[in-house]
Amino acid sequence: MSKRTVFDRRTLLLTLAAAGLLARPGLALADPATDKADLQRIADYFNGVRSLQGRFLQIAPDGSASEGSLQMRRPGRFRFEYDPPSPAQPSPLLIVSDGSFITMEDRQLKSVDKLPLTSTPLDILVRDKVSFDDPSLKVSRLERGAGILRVTLADAAKPQDGRIILSFTDRPLQFTGWTVIDGQGLPTAISLSKLDFNPELPDSLFDYGPRPAQMRELQRRR
Repeated sequence: MSKRTVFDRRTLLLTLAAAGLLARPGLALADPATDKADLQRIADYFNGVRSLQGRFLQIAPDGSASEGSLQMRRPGRFRFEYDPPSPAQPSPLLIVSDGSFITMEDRQLKSVDKLPLTSTPLDILVRDKVSFDDPSLKVSRLERGAGILRVTLADAAKPQDGRIILSFTDRPLQFTGWTVIDGQGLPTAISLSKLDFNPELPDSLFDYGPRPAQMRELQRRR
């Protein structure tokens, strides 16, 4: 499989949002009472997962694929490390959240970018508590199929910025990935595999490594 090592920054940061697959036929809506019960099941599920680690596969809007490893820990922490083209090479891209800010190091472009965690959709997933009654969160759709459950979310104040589709297998409920549809209608999908739930994850995983001198050198080489 080919691996993409250069990413559009806006698409990539939006992709760090929530988890699922692209739309599938055969999914149906249910009545409001069932919707409420299923949303509560999803919230309870997320609130029972304090940490996770595993593998991810990203499919970009142009169809290119990238793989890597991830770790997440509530509240607010995650680490995405993209696989290199060969084992002898370093990861081309590292994205780390320390609970307040996301740092993205693109080693091919020799650049480091930083932005607030709350400016990305992934903030929804790593909040200390997930609640679909939160007025800042708009639940626009809940769909069901044979063993599949999907919920579409958006920022209630900025729905024009795009939406997130969280995907699950059902009975038992298990998170499988997410799709972000950006403001231009372009989808980026992440599917998850080999997940380990509630492992002990040290703080060091979520502490971005390069110190100021290294960051200055990266900036100098841009």
